[in-house]
Amino acid sequence: MNGFLYLLMFFFAGVAEAHMDTLQFHFHRSVFAYFTNSTYWDPTISWKNKYKLRDSRYGALFPGSTTIFVFITDAWHLMKFFRNIFLFLGLFFACQYVYGDLASSVIAVITARVAYGIGFSAFMNLLLRD
Repeated sequence: MNGFLYLLMFFFAGVAEAHMDTLQFHFHRSVFAYFTNSTYWDPTISWKNKYKLRDSRYGALFPGSTTIFVFITDAWHLMKFFRNIFLFLGLFFACQYVYGDLASSVIAVITARVAYGIGFSAFMNLLLRD
């Protein structure tokens, strides 16, 4: 069963990433352009949802809205959240399939998540010029 579950998780990660790319690069010719709440779906404006008055000068809309809870502020970040959840669940189920050991699978996923977070944070800070 785990052999099927890890493939299913990676499939859903791909579905979430397709949503992300469609929102980011093809919004105006996608089904999302017809949704009434464009402030949530249109990434050219929805990224502002995490800030008070939709303006970064006023700071975060609520504690965590620019970090840990950003996934509830707009569709692109929600899809990114799902993509990451499905990738790490896929890794977990793949480890279960290969090793069959719960502790090793959990340690592998936690280690991978920490490495991912360090890589993201380090390069985000290096790439930004402010």
